[in-house]
Amino acid sequence: MESLTKNKQSAETISKMVEKYFTPLKMEKFHELTEGYFNMAYEICLSNGISLILKIAPSPKTRVMTYEKNIMFSEVEAMRLALGNGEIPVAKILGYDDSCTICDSPYFFMEKIQGKSLHSVKNSLSPEQINQIYLETGRINKEINHINCPAFGYPGQSEFQGKEWYPIFRKMMEAGVNDARQGNVDLKIPIQQMWHCLDRDRHVFDEVKEPKLVHWDCWDGNIFVHSGKVTGIIDWERSLWADPLMEVGFRTYSDNTCFQKGYGIRNLTETQKRRALWYDVYLMLLVALECEYRKYETMDTYCYSTQMLIKQFNKILQ
Repeated sequence: MESLTKNKQSAETISKMVEKYFTPLKMEKFHELTEGYFNMAYEICLSNGISLILKIAPSPKTRVMTYEKNIMFSEVEAMRLALGNGEIPVAKILGYDDSCTICDSPYFFMEKIQGKSLHSVKNSLSPEQINQIYLETGRINKEINHINCPAFGYPGQSEFQGKEWYPIFRKMMEAGVNDARQGNVDLKIPIQQMWHCLDRDRHVFDEVKEPKLVHWDCWDGNIFVHSGKVTGIIDWERSLWADPLMEVGFRTYSDNTCFQKGYGIRNLTETQKRRALWYDVYLMLLVALECEYRKYETMDTYCYSTQMLIKQFNKILQ
């Protein structure tokens, strides 16, 4: 996926990054990893034959959405937290540099996880294998959500942090709407009516008392599998300190039965269903902005997300 946010670097610059953390080893070869949508990623082969992964944040000159500011910090912090729990398969951080001296943005190295993304191999798996993977992903996601966090909000932005969930969630929504306005993106729903409905539903957020680590992007592309088993959860940059119902496995527009069974939840309460619906709206609101902010080659993502945004918001109106 080509994206304006991908900060490609020369072989010379990448070699300097490698030297900073792995001298006397040197880089033998490298190639770009193309499945991601935001950060630049490379697979590096060192002179001892070991392969590792390098991720590079967008250039500070690149316009990003508000929630995407400083999210490489969020990713590294979330991965370190997850590494403290032996039940969560996550790559080890091998070096993190936010000095912006070798290149113009932060970057980090991590170990290479065995396997491939579920998205890339799904067609080769049986329905039973896929269901088992979702069961295991649910169990792993539950472990992620067991991790306590110091506040609600974006880990890398102190101005989007607080002790109460609703004010922070509303501020996050406001940031997305402001980004749409600045990017001249038509969200296809009546924004003032949306605010009225959100404030009316404020009480359903009151039961969220403890900020938990939320991966928030655990879709098929970020679940690594090998021999039909989950070997790792990747791409933690969108992690939040939030309500676990924000996780992909609780989206109301898809069948997440196996995930939720693995997670240990049979049925959501009415207030939980309502919050999950609002998290659908928030997610689709942000996805609707991606074509403008990343300059994708087609408008397919915008068309899909705005259709979903209309559909889910209409459910809120019912």
